[in-house]
Amino acid sequence: MLDILRPGRYINSEWNAVHKEWTDNALKIALSFPDVYEIGMSHLGMKILYGILNRVEGIICERVFAPWPDMEKRLRDKKERLCSLESSRALSEFNIIGFSLQYEMNYPDILNVLDLGGVPLHRRERGGSDPIVIAGGPCAFNPEPLADFIDAFVIGEAEEVILEIAKLVKDLRFKVEGSRNEILKALAEIKGIYAPGHNSAVKKRIVQDLDGSYFPTDFPVPYIQIVHDRIGIEIMRGCPHECKFCQACKIFHPLRIRSVKRIMEIAEESVKNTGYEEISLLSLSSGDYPHIEELAGKLEEKFKPLGVKISLPSLRVGTFEERNGMDTLRRAGLTFAPETGSERLRRTLNKKITNAEIIEKSRIALNSGWRKVKLYFMVGLPGETFEDMDAIIDLAGKIKNVNLSVSPFIPKPHSDFEREGMEKMETLKEKQRYLSSRRNIKINFHSPETGRIEAILARGDKRIGKVILRAWEKGLRLQAWTENFNYNLWDQAFLETGVDPEVYLKKKEKEEALPWGFIA
Repeated sequence: MLDILRPGRYINSEWNAVHKEWTDNALKIALSFPDVYEIGMSHLGMKILYGILNRVEGIICERVFAPWPDMEKRLRDKKERLCSLESSRALSEFNIIGFSLQYEMNYPDILNVLDLGGVPLHRRERGGSDPIVIAGGPCAFNPEPLADFIDAFVIGEAEEVILEIAKLVKDLRFKVEGSRNEILKALAEIKGIYAPGHNSAVKKRIVQDLDGSYFPTDFPVPYIQIVHDRIGIEIMRGCPHECKFCQACKIFHPLRIRSVKRIMEIAEESVKNTGYEEISLLSLSSGDYPHIEELAGKLEEKFKPLGVKISLPSLRVGTFEERNGMDTLRRAGLTFAPETGSERLRRTLNKKITNAEIIEKSRIALNSGWRKVKLYFMVGLPGETFEDMDAIIDLAGKIKNVNLSVSPFIPKPHSDFEREGMEKMETLKEKQRYLSSRRNIKINFHSPETGRIEAILARGDKRIGKVILRAWEKGLRLQAWTENFNYNLWDQAFLETGVDPEVYLKKKEKEEALPWGFIA
């Protein structure tokens, strides 16, 4: 492994990893995050499902991640299979493979993981002994681009439905020797499951009682540094706000709260079981948690003597308050998301904050010990003008120690803006140049090329599956990584498959059917 970058991605036996005896009558499930180890191991959802499944006798749940290109080359050169971490079994030996769909740019890696694991890419090519391939997560809310490759999609939250799936597959596959088609037909009858070719109307699954739902406190601790190398505790699910551009607000609706008592139990058990010295309080908008002051006080009292830091990664401007007493709060940088510099445009997004609030809260943050403020903006929003570009620079110029992050607006499925079009790439680039020329402020621009491909994959129909397959065949891997992204090869994939990308970027009229319109 000396010739492999970061071999810690591929080794086994991390602290708290679960190893079960591989028996014939056990249901074998491989959870796959189609990105590299340090991204996948940072994802809370995967830790939750890993914990839920491994608590059940008769279920073996293991993990697999996308390899970096050097490891892929090694596997292909040696004609070896991509294997799970825990038992080093090829993916083809599992009964179920479950993919987490968090980001559209990972789609080619789903095909790569399947191929390296010895699993036929197309669902129609899989036989009775092949794994059932299931996918869930935010991107599953438009499953059509991957419908040729995925046997069944979980629409919504998986904590409860995952055990229903496991029981059904185990019963049919092991007890009555159900055929693959019978298994998929039965899966399609479970609420929240879309099995292409077997059902055509799906209602999302939600966990009603967040406080009573399982939460992992003894998850595997990596040997190498990962992106979010800390304890993450979900304090709230959903969002009390209704920003029109926001997909997450809609797909995680309704708002559910975890109690202070339960959060404290999770925090204490997690610190004891993992040894981490930082806790991050997770939600779409942590400052809106209704008991934030009580929670902060109790966390301070319990963990300050232990040297454990607390971080609040997602704060809205309107909910940020000065909390000088909370010494354990990590103060490296604070991100606010005004989305636009113009109050006029912000009102059209249903974003109810003023520039005066943004300036004042930023001042408070910097005076309270935060070292910098990062402001997140979008360009290409419906109704945007170059005066709105000026407003971004004017607003940023009134805040000390500020960095800007600017992304192209993508009209995502299930948001209030799902029928809007995406601005042309040339115009987005012109706006980026305009912002860069106005003032000497550090601006991190997200690539319009990446944004364009992301939008097409997010808004696509079944025809996009041909493009994903062609992109993978052309060698596209890990497209979420800037150094690996190749826009020219994506362009070629569209040309060679005869799929017009512009169809997916233009505005949808009211009478037009949406590819994801069958999901409620």
